[in-house]
Amino acid sequence: MASAVVQILAFLLVISGWVLVSSTLPTDYWKVSSIDGTVITTATFWANLWKTCVTDSTGVSNCKDFPSMLALDGLQGSPSLPPFPSPRLN
Repeated sequence: MASAVVQILAFLLVISGWVLVSSTLPTDYWKVSSIDGTVITTATFWANLWKTCVTDSTGVSNCKDFPSMLALDGLQGSPSLPPFPSPRLN
């Protein structure tokens, strides 16, 4: 009986994790910064998982897509998944 409760709690945790991941991946503005002039904002930089964009004060946007996941700033060419062995299932 206790293992069934643990399995149900684990399943609910997995479902909630999928809901959170599914709601954050489509978000465009993960990282936003701006360069302010003396009177107006001159440029706004924003980035997400797939691209980085610059919008100037006239509203013109210039976007650059990342060619792969390894081109992201935080990874710097390292493998995306660490070499963990898969767990044994009984």
